[in-house]
Amino acid sequence: MDEAEGNFSERMLEAIRTSEVMSVFFIRVGQSLIADLRRGEETGPAVMIDDIVSTPQDRLQSFRRLRPGLPLPERLTLAPWPGAVRDFRERGLLEALLERCRLEGGEELAAAAETGFKRLAFLEQKYLRDLVKGVGMTTIWQRSDS
Repeated sequence: MDEAEGNFSERMLEAIRTSEVMSVFFIRVGQSLIADLRRGEETGPAVMIDDIVSTPQDRLQSFRRLRPGLPLPERLTLAPWPGAVRDFRERGLLEALLERCRLEGGEELAAAAETGFKRLAFLEQKYLRDLVKGVGMTTIWQRSDS
């Protein structure tokens, strides 16, 4: 891992350890892993998966749908993850997220985060299989056999 990757990972770790509401968007799979550690009278912390949105404002507004029992977050940390889903685990970021979830909401919240991460890994594997098979792709040039 080069210095820039190391700095990026350190900044991601810091965000995971300190953010109250964080959306990590996994570019390859078009999904976001959202950790909302806020609490309401009848609402506890949650970790969920949602589609990637176009703008930070769209993500902020998505909380009306995702967390209707809570007001919109005052602060929202947005973090792109350009690499493979497995790299998030291999760099220790998943474990940091699970640790934070255990701290804020116990094993149930950590299990929700683990389930969400497994869903992302499944989607990435499907994406890669489809890419190899050419699913959803169109041939734009074909070699003639003459």
